[in-house]
Amino acid sequence: MKPVCFALVAAACTAVLGAQPSFAQQEAVDDTAAFESFLRDIREQAAARGIGAATLDTVLPTIELHRRVVEEDRSQAEFVQTYERYLRRVSPRRIEQGRRLMADRGGMLSEVAAAYGVQPRFIVAIIGLESDYGTYPLREPLFDVLATLAFDERRSEQFRTELFAALEIVDKGYASVEQMKSSWAGAVGVPQFTPSNVLKLAVDHDRDGRIDLWTVGPDVIASVANYLRDAGWRADQTWGREVRLPAGGEETLPSAEREDGELGPGAACQRYQSLRGWRELADWQTLGVRRVDGRDLPARNLPAALIVGDTGDDRGYLVYRNFCSIMRYNPAFRYALSVGLMADAIAAETPR
Repeated sequence: MKPVCFALVAAACTAVLGAQPSFAQQEAVDDTAAFESFLRDIREQAAARGIGAATLDTVLPTIELHRRVVEEDRSQAEFVQTYERYLRRVSPRRIEQGRRLMADRGGMLSEVAAAYGVQPRFIVAIIGLESDYGTYPLREPLFDVLATLAFDERRSEQFRTELFAALEIVDKGYASVEQMKSSWAGAVGVPQFTPSNVLKLAVDHDRDGRIDLWTVGPDVIASVANYLRDAGWRADQTWGREVRLPAGGEETLPSAEREDGELGPGAACQRYQSLRGWRELADWQTLGVRRVDGRDLPARNLPAALIVGDTGDDRGYLVYRNFCSIMRYNPAFRYALSVGLMADAIAAETPR
């Protein structure tokens, strides 16, 4: 039978038995052993995928488990903050910096917009929100982040894929291990691409033989545009608009949904089951929804879905199919709204 120490004789008992590890300490020991086994499995699978031994020998021995990354993954601001608080990211400082970038890189942005069919203001807004125009310091070792999230059971398969992609990026010489710093979410570079999207969608726009995602320049701008184009972006539309709800707020609007039809939002939006209730703008007009300044909605017959803000604030947003393309970048209403609102503020225009 295992001896038990009571408080009054703890010192004496410890002297006899030796210091016993706490439950947390034992859990950490168990995690360490399991993580080492996990990394051995990753090495075997990576080698089978063609990742070179030199890359694996360089990267895998340096990887450490970071439990804080898992905690961050479970408390993402896009899902836990109020709309009012999250949308503060669309700040006067960021708007002004975006306007400056539009002025300084206007020729390059126009060229990319023509090549990829994406309005420049949306490219700039994403760069501003993702990395504060390339100034936000990324300090997390990417391989630690990806391995930790792959080891965690919640999204293990997803982050195993990203870990293999990151190893491939280094193995092919697209980036050095030192460059592979990230946020806690495991995204890299100015546009904060996942490693798999670096391989799939990043663009060497200036054709200098390398894809530079670490400096705001032609490769970053074109890569963001290519991402949105791949997600079904329509250059003849905007993202949506903030609207004024009818008197009584959202409670006065019918709950019946009308999906797709001749003017449905298309495949880009079908994956987001939480984005429901698509109606033509004329229908929303009839239901009493108006522009923020009280004017009528546009006469163009676009399908739009209504997103309402925080309970009781009576703020609403009619969003179009391009909103779903932004959500491919980050599948959260708050994030996509911040991109759209910032893009409009940078361009200082009311979308038609």
